[in-house]
Amino acid sequence: MSDILSLPPELLSRILDYVYDSDLPSVCLSCKTLRDVVYNHSIWQRKCKQEYNFKSIEGWNVNYCILYNKVLRRYGDLVGFWRRDFQYYGGLLQIKFDKGCIKGLEVLPPAGSSVDRPLRMTEIFTISMTSSETVQIVSVHNFPKEEDGEEKDVQRPCLLHVEENERNKRILEYKVTDKKYILQKEDLNNHPVLKRWLDEDFLERGVDYLSSRHEYRWSPLELSSNSVSNVPIQPGLFKGACCLSGIEILSLYYTEDLRMLMVTNITGVLHAPARKFIIHGILGRPRVLTVEQQESEDILSAAHRHNENEHPDRPAAQQPFRIPKDCFHQDIPDIPKFCTFRCTAVACFPSFNKFTNTFDSHECVAHFVVFDERKFGLCLRSSDLFILYIRVDDNELKDLSFD
Repeated sequence: MSDILSLPPELLSRILDYVYDSDLPSVCLSCKTLRDVVYNHSIWQRKCKQEYNFKSIEGWNVNYCILYNKVLRRYGDLVGFWRRDFQYYGGLLQIKFDKGCIKGLEVLPPAGSSVDRPLRMTEIFTISMTSSETVQIVSVHNFPKEEDGEEKDVQRPCLLHVEENERNKRILEYKVTDKKYILQKEDLNNHPVLKRWLDEDFLERGVDYLSSRHEYRWSPLELSSNSVSNVPIQPGLFKGACCLSGIEILSLYYTEDLRMLMVTNITGVLHAPARKFIIHGILGRPRVLTVEQQESEDILSAAHRHNENEHPDRPAAQQPFRIPKDCFHQDIPDIPKFCTFRCTAVACFPSFNKFTNTFDSHECVAHFVVFDERKFGLCLRSSDLFILYIRVDDNELKDLSFD
């Protein structure tokens, strides 16, 4: 098979028409040849034309040039996912091209404790072109809802700035300059916004989260857009609990040598801070268990000590699965009866030390269980706890409901 890079740029340009806008930045990073093709005006012209559906060819040419040079060329490389490193809470931002403008959307975990509930979303900012052909960057962040008398969908001036830190990593800074939008900590105790949060069970996000809503910092979240061979489940975003906390958003990925599977939480709360809940799956130690060996935690622990697969490089066949009878699990719909892969894992989770006012890290031996490409689970042996995780796919991100 000939190398795709040997094709003429015109053919590569047509091929890239079938690539999602959100994946084009990753294409740019792959090599110089594809980067030059992505930067070609014709690709964005066709994509923008589909969005705008201009009737006039002459009008299209004028609007496209302005849109490309002032919006897409300057801000197009922001498209993708960004991680917020803020105290315990973390955060996930999705930037995408939508109907002629670039939007920044904060992706929020599901409300409640059921893992099958949908993610939520709130719009943070938009970058668009006004009728006077100037670029407009505004904040439309109204989460949580303002006082009852205030107009909805209020647009406020905001600043977006990208810089590189000492590790040569990009940092995206966002700041609202409207002083009326900035909440001071000392004024929040009796603020109607905080009272509404109490009513809507958002108390854990707290005063610190509210008082920071005017100023965010994000770093890129690297998510593999390519399929990985010889792994039990493909990398990506998932949702599930971090021990006994509520549902959070997590990232699953692999080490470069594919010997370890890693899972870490992108969002968090006080009792399960972001990036502090970590799962290390040891792929070289797969296991095959019978239903009887999963009857209880004691029997499962005994099987754990002497039931490793003799052929670690050979994918395990489908095997039965059951949650041990003395193992607690949160509200899980339709617990699978079979799994396709099981291996030893170590779960690292934080525990708050009230004497030192810090978090101590605890490790727990676990079983990492893959059911299919959409679901995996974790049996925490010492905690007698089972947790189910469900993949966040492209369709769910497209269909997110505004909070």
